[in-house]
Amino acid sequence: MVAGGRPRKRGSLGFVLKPMKRTGSQLVRTLILGKPNTVLYPEQKLDLPQVYRGKHVLDFKKCIGCGNCVTICPNDCMWLEKIDDPELGKIERPGVDLGRCLFCGFCAEVCPTVALHMTTEFELANDKRDELKLGPKDIRDDAFGSTFTEERQKRLVPVLDLSKCNGCEKCAGECPEICIAMMPIEKTDAKKPEINLSKCSSKGICAEVCPEKALTMTEVYESYFEMPEPKLMLDKCSGCGACARKCPSEAIYMYEMPGTEKTLKGGKKGKPKKRAVFVLEKCVGCGRCYQTCRFDAISMSGVER
Repeated sequence: MVAGGRPRKRGSLGFVLKPMKRTGSQLVRTLILGKPNTVLYPEQKLDLPQVYRGKHVLDFKKCIGCGNCVTICPNDCMWLEKIDDPELGKIERPGVDLGRCLFCGFCAEVCPTVALHMTTEFELANDKRDELKLGPKDIRDDAFGSTFTEERQKRLVPVLDLSKCNGCEKCAGECPEICIAMMPIEKTDAKKPEINLSKCSSKGICAEVCPEKALTMTEVYESYFEMPEPKLMLDKCSGCGACARKCPSEAIYMYEMPGTEKTLKGGKKGKPKKRAVFVLEKCVGCGRCYQTCRFDAISMSGVER
């Protein structure tokens, strides 16, 4: 183009010589200088970035079997499989159907313990659809995490072991951010600290002053997703303890309720009923407690049974 917007006229030699010049420069670059613009696959392969989303690998020892990856999968291509491992015992670990997977990476991002990763392995084609279904043992790689530079941020937070807490309130009294409140546990004589992690400065003063060492500063991964929290309806709770046994993060404790003992034959009193108590600082929002409860005593928004 020239001034005024008129197209510049090109002679017949221009239509021939200019493409030949470009072709010649590419020929010299490729054959003489050895710098081709293309990769000679499969003899040569690109160095893919670490964040490439390829085949899944799973660290069995880090995985807690919460099933968050299965729940969040938009293509329903993951499942939990029961395994009897010689080292870890009876466990549940996820498998993946690569034939249905869209490689979005949600499963790895939602994993609370960062046990699930996506590698740079992309040569996954197969002419048999069944062989694209990889069970937990097919994607197991406990050593991969040690070579993987994790991008997710870690944060020190106080984690409560309710079985050790005596309700002394020292943690709440010494907290500089006033983010700990002592809340009574309904129908019991006990109290437990509830921690507002959004205000916590991670200084660890609460853990230092705790006489029973019920609070410990623990490194946890910050989640990309806002997970739902379980809510207990005490009037429906039977105290069976199924939710506590099923919880993969040990966030549920069974607490005795005084005055609920039954009188047995001979005037003796039996054991008091128990109720579930949630420590939400440890909860990963997997919904296993909600799915296990047979008495509709637990509600979780957005979680299916």
